[in-house]
Amino acid sequence: MALTEVRDQKLIAFMEGVTEGPRTDWEDCYEVLREDAPSLKLASMSGIGSIPVWDGSNDIDTTDINDRANVTIDYEKYALRVRLNKYDRKDVPGLEAGAARKLGIAVMNTMGAIAADRLADIYDITSTAGDGVALISNSHPMASGALRDTQLNSSFDRSAAMAAFALAGLWKSYHGQEEDFSGDEFKFFGSAEDLTLYETFKGVFGSSVSSSQMQVNAAMDFRMDPRPLLWQRLTNTNRWGFVSKQRTPLVYWIREPAENTVDFVSSSRSLDMTVDFGIGTGVRPDPAGIIASRTD
Repeated sequence: MALTEVRDQKLIAFMEGVTEGPRTDWEDCYEVLREDAPSLKLASMSGIGSIPVWDGSNDIDTTDINDRANVTIDYEKYALRVRLNKYDRKDVPGLEAGAARKLGIAVMNTMGAIAADRLADIYDITSTAGDGVALISNSHPMASGALRDTQLNSSFDRSAAMAAFALAGLWKSYHGQEEDFSGDEFKFFGSAEDLTLYETFKGVFGSSVSSSQMQVNAAMDFRMDPRPLLWQRLTNTNRWGFVSKQRTPLVYWIREPAENTVDFVSSSRSLDMTVDFGIGTGVRPDPAGIIASRTD
C-alpha cells in the first residue's frame, strides 16, 4: 500500500483578486469633489456677453448676472459587511488581512464602475448639461440661437484627432465669446475591446518622427496624457473621446469617503468588517471641456 494517505500536507491559501488593484486613472476624466452636503447643485452664472459700443454720453447699457442653468447631483449609498467566523480565523492563515485587502479592492472596483457608467452614458439624454442636451451632442444652444458642437461621427485616426482639436479650438461660450481649450492637457478614453485603438493612439500621439515624411506626430503639437484610458468597462467600440484635465465637465462627487469598521459580535464570536460610502456623478451645466465621437 502506498503511503500517500499518511504524508503531511500543507495548504497555501490565497485571496482571489488582490494581486493588483483596479485602475484609478479614470479620475483624470473627472473633477472630483468632496463636498459634505445632502445634495450638490452646480449653478452656471451668466449674463455678461460682449461689451457694446458707447457714445461717451448716453446711459451705459446694463446687464446682470443670472443663474442661467444649473444641475443637481444626488448621491447613492453603498455598503457591505463581511463576517469572519471564529474558527475560520483560527484555522485559515492570513484570513483577516486578506479579507481587509479584498474589501478595499472591492470599494475601488465599485467606485470605478460608477465612474465608467457615467462616462459611457455621456452620449445619452440621461447625462445632460444645463441646457437639457446630452453632453456629447452637436446641438448645444447659444444665446444667439447658434449651436455648439461636442460630437464627432468617425472612427479614431489622425484626421479624427485633428478634427477633435479643431472643435476644441473653435469652442465658444454661451454668449459667443472665445473659449479655446485646445491648449489644455487631454485624456483620451475609449474601449479596451477595440484592439486597434491603442496602436492607433500611439501612432497618432507617439513622440517618434516619421522616417518617410519627417513629420513629428501630433503629441508635439498637443498636450496629451500618454496613458490613454482604454478601459474594459467601456464596452462600446464605436465611441471614443478627449476630455480636458483642466476643465472637464464630468463631476465625481464623493459625498462620504469609504469608512471601515471592525466589530466583534459576541453572540456568535465572529468578526464583522463593514464598509460604507456615498457617491454621486453628473455633468456640469456648461458642456465645455470634452469632444467625443460615436459611429453607432
